[in-house]
Amino acid sequence: MVRGEKMTSEGIIARLLTSRGLTKPQEVESFFRPPNPQDLPTPFDSQPAIDLINKHVKLNHKIAVYGDYDVDGICATAILWETLYSAYKNVFPHIPHREAEGYGLSTSGINHCLAKEAKLIIAVDNGIVAHDQIAYCQKNGCDIIIIDHHESDGELPPANVILHSVSACATALTWFFCRQLPPPYSLHPNSLELAAIATVCDIVPLLGTNRSIVKYGLEQLQQTQRPGLLALFEKAHIRPAQVGTYEVGFIIGPRLNAMGRLEHAIDSLRLLCTTSSSRARELALILDSTNRQRQTETELSLNHALDKLATLEPQGVLLSADASYHQGIIGLIAAKIVEKYWRPGLAVSIGETVSKGSGRSIPGFHLTNFLRQWPDLFMALGGHAMACGFTIATNRIDDLSRVLETAVIDPQLLVKKQRVDLDIPLSAVNLELCEKLNQLAPFGLGNPTPLFQSVGEISDVKPVGDRGKHLKFKVDHLEAIWFNSPPGFQSPTKAELIYSIEKDTWNGQEKLQLMVKEVKLAHE
Repeated sequence: MVRGEKMTSEGIIARLLTSRGLTKPQEVESFFRPPNPQDLPTPFDSQPAIDLINKHVKLNHKIAVYGDYDVDGICATAILWETLYSAYKNVFPHIPHREAEGYGLSTSGINHCLAKEAKLIIAVDNGIVAHDQIAYCQKNGCDIIIIDHHESDGELPPANVILHSVSACATALTWFFCRQLPPPYSLHPNSLELAAIATVCDIVPLLGTNRSIVKYGLEQLQQTQRPGLLALFEKAHIRPAQVGTYEVGFIIGPRLNAMGRLEHAIDSLRLLCTTSSSRARELALILDSTNRQRQTETELSLNHALDKLATLEPQGVLLSADASYHQGIIGLIAAKIVEKYWRPGLAVSIGETVSKGSGRSIPGFHLTNFLRQWPDLFMALGGHAMACGFTIATNRIDDLSRVLETAVIDPQLLVKKQRVDLDIPLSAVNLELCEKLNQLAPFGLGNPTPLFQSVGEISDVKPVGDRGKHLKFKVDHLEAIWFNSPPGFQSPTKAELIYSIEKDTWNGQEKLQLMVKEVKLAHE
């Protein structure tokens, strides 16, 4: 558009829909009015799994629900355990311990289930590449069902039943499966909210089925009756009616994840499933305290990593390794390295003989495929384009460092660009536009919060927040806030801004606020 051109709210929304690939009337209709997940088909044939469960129930065998220590694995375990337990009490959950058992199905985890006399293991959010572990499980007289959304390695494992789809996170797949279980099994009335939490936290595209799950799941979450979530909301100073994708992704999710990072995620599962308000408050306190510890440890380790990298000339894939890094936070360190240098980065927790690593990448550079060029270097390696996890012998870390320096990365990929959806005049920003933008929610991967670019006059600049890290100011007639603005920033009078639009409600009054992402001198 030409700057100064008048734009209507309807015109802006139409352009945003087009940029998201929504051009056909039926696509737009489905986007604004996504179907209720209850009306969507189950993405696999559930009957073989139902038959196998019923077989073990008739024999009164113990059934183990084997999850994972992240939000998706915890929520999937909660839904399946609650549904089975509603009619059959001989079922128990197993959440692996990150350090003692590691990620996914492990021999030690299976042994734990076998020691409790399980004759059927239902693995959720893991198992699709666990060939040896599944064979071990069956060799020891235990059947296994896999419910997983991760990519297979091209060959399906020898499980009794595999329910697999990459269309949704594991919790959503588990919800679809449990919906198929016949009476006397009963799906918990507050199960869809867990599928919404996991869908947001697992960062899957919020389109199609996932959009339906999050939209209707958030509505349920805003009225949740789960004592654990209510206690967690209270501890995090969140009003249930205000819960959206931001609160789930940046406030609730990190607290649920913190236990699996530093302690044992079984307490996160207990919080989701408890029916006791007093127990819920105890667990919410534990999760909140552990999350604070996680934040402190992450900050200390990150400062160490960045100080270490500051002495080097950034090249190839960056690596920071140290014995002080906790295994549970190396993924966070790697992500911050990428954020700081906009290069793929690895963080390694050095052990005496065996070390654990985690990596994050930038768009366009497939980190896992790059590392797979050296299979003999790793004891274990898995992941996808943007993230990976690995185990490596400690005496091979120097070899890894030399390999990372050989990475050839397209220089254009190393230029971080702030996304902008549309260039609009500030005169187009009003409450009507804000209301229409809110109809595009829930926002997330595949449907990001709309960002606009405008030129305006900046005035009344003042630092706010802890140590003045944020800036508040006016842009023409509008209020604006810039979180974590650059230290010592000198604002130009006339500036070009990139921002999102939010409605700020205070004492019953509504006003618009620009959430600023970037400010630079305007070019006439």
